[in-house]
Amino acid sequence: MDLLLRRIEHLVTFDDEERELRDVDVLVRDGRIAAIGTDLADDPAISLAAEAEVIDGRGLLVLPGLINAHQHLYQVGLRAIPELERAEIRSWLRGVGFRCLLWSNQGRFTPELVGALAQAGLVESLLGGVTTVADQHYFFRSGPTEPFIEATIEAAATVGARFHAGRGTLTLGPPDGRAHAGSVQAVDEVVRHAAELIGAFHDPAPEAMVRIDLAPCGVHVDRPELFEQFADLAADHEGVRLHTHLYEHVDTEDCAERYGITPWEFLVEHGWAQPRTWIAHVVDPPLTELAAFAAAGVSVAHLPAPDLRMGWGYAPVRQMLDVGVTVGFGTTGSASNDGANLLGDLRLAILGHRSVIDDPDRWLTARELLRMATRGSAACLGRPDLGHVSVGAIADLAAWDLNGVDRVGVHDPVLGLLLCGLSSRAELVLVGGRVVVEGGRCTTVDERAVAAHARRLLPLT
Repeated sequence: MDLLLRRIEHLVTFDDEERELRDVDVLVRDGRIAAIGTDLADDPAISLAAEAEVIDGRGLLVLPGLINAHQHLYQVGLRAIPELERAEIRSWLRGVGFRCLLWSNQGRFTPELVGALAQAGLVESLLGGVTTVADQHYFFRSGPTEPFIEATIEAAATVGARFHAGRGTLTLGPPDGRAHAGSVQAVDEVVRHAAELIGAFHDPAPEAMVRIDLAPCGVHVDRPELFEQFADLAADHEGVRLHTHLYEHVDTEDCAERYGITPWEFLVEHGWAQPRTWIAHVVDPPLTELAAFAAAGVSVAHLPAPDLRMGWGYAPVRQMLDVGVTVGFGTTGSASNDGANLLGDLRLAILGHRSVIDDPDRWLTARELLRMATRGSAACLGRPDLGHVSVGAIADLAAWDLNGVDRVGVHDPVLGLLLCGLSSRAELVLVGGRVVVEGGRCTTVDERAVAAHARRLLPLT
């Protein structure tokens, strides 16, 4: 079915030419962008279908759908825990792990709960203009694997979000033996389940709604042989990528203590210095290693909100860009961010990075950051057909209303999207040409019903 977005006030393409167009139409056909131009409905070469859906784009700022390159959806149930308000990373890990184990021992941490939390987080994401989410679920009980990741995949299908399901792991446990104790799985079981997920759900097609990624929690809590076996497994399957946390202080310390090397050197030794790999956080890397990231084709998901929440400060994003590292954007989970508001985190980044970059001419701009959250994140996930608006690209689009009181006086709507706003809620969102948000409301599920269902299942003690 054809869908015509007509007379868009301002379109940011993030295409190869970095075009920004005004008073322009976008035609969507069979889930992809079929044409971009003016008065497309009157163009005889277009042959617009008689039953085409026409949406008025006047007053809208339209971008490629935002892409969250790092999320932990099960943590939607772990927001704003008062005793963890000032916790540093090791205390935070113990606090979060304790709650998950407590719920699990009580029989309350179930696939049904994880699916309900994922559904809530995914609806929140869609309402914020995020069309693709890369999740990393790493909490499992020791022993046979419960279908937590399968539940998140089902949740994504229900709400209509594009989804990368990361098979997360804890196969070693931290040195103190307390954080996430009882949730350490054997490498053989992890690899078996990962292969099962790939066989059941992974779709290598460019327009895939579901892909599986292999995502150990980190070099500080996972065994070296797991990284090696995951690298081998990914190499056997088109489109399966490798993902982990790296350089978030705790892994830097533990890696030096255990192996006498840096986390990056660990990845190099175990087959992860390759273009399939993207890494999250990268707060305290030796700056001399960044060029090696770029040379290996390894990309980075920038996560400013959780990095600040943990007291780490800002990752050296400008230095990464200077040496050619591809940088995407993410939120991480709600236990260390307290939301899935990617646009809000972009607002945080455009202001906060100014405190760590001395030269104002090198401050990160709104367009640089939005490009990270679209085309940059798409590159992290190995999705070249996402993250830009151009003929042939997949029609994942997000639009914000420019007519509210919070946009009065805005001279540049792209800059205003990050610097202004009472809300980050999108007016219109398409995933593969399907309308999933319209008029600021989710069209695929009832937002309030989703929230109520998750609350009924969620233990808050």
